[in-house]
Amino acid sequence: MTFDRRFVLRALGAGLGCMAAPAWAHHGWTSFRTDRACYLRGAATSVRWGNPHGEVVMRADETALPEGFRQRPLPPGADEEYGRATLASARPYEGGRPALTLVLAGPSWMSRWGLDRPLEEGEVIEALGFLAAEDADTLRPVMFWTGDGQGVWQQLTAFPTLPEPA
Repeated sequence: MTFDRRFVLRALGAGLGCMAAPAWAHHGWTSFRTDRACYLRGAATSVRWGNPHGEVVMRADETALPEGFRQRPLPPGADEEYGRATLASARPYEGGRPALTLVLAGPSWMSRWGLDRPLEEGEVIEALGFLAAEDADTLRPVMFWTGDGQGVWQQLTAFPTLPEPA
């Protein structure tokens, strides 16, 4: 093999590796603390509905778990094992931030999971998910409930750590 051909193959391999890493990190749960789920309820103050994912800035108005929360029915399409483990792990959000950014799936996935509309500013949302390991302002919900009570499940890949019961 000539030097030029080896160089091209290595460059191509490095380029493909760089392209695959962000996609894996972007869609996986490894950058979130999946050992303990956090609950909060509040109004959306900002909504960006689009690809590659949506983002909602949500006030942390209420953080105490509602009565019977851990026995709540799972949203449609939820994985029973991960859903029940996440509900059993639910704890009040205690991060002290007045607002968090929720990382949501893109619109096509939201539609597949039953949410055929964008969330709206001012809409009250309940979220149960995991804080980012490196950014305490970011929460990725496993499930959330819209202002009209619709439950939405958003998990495609396995958690690196199963949530621990509260």
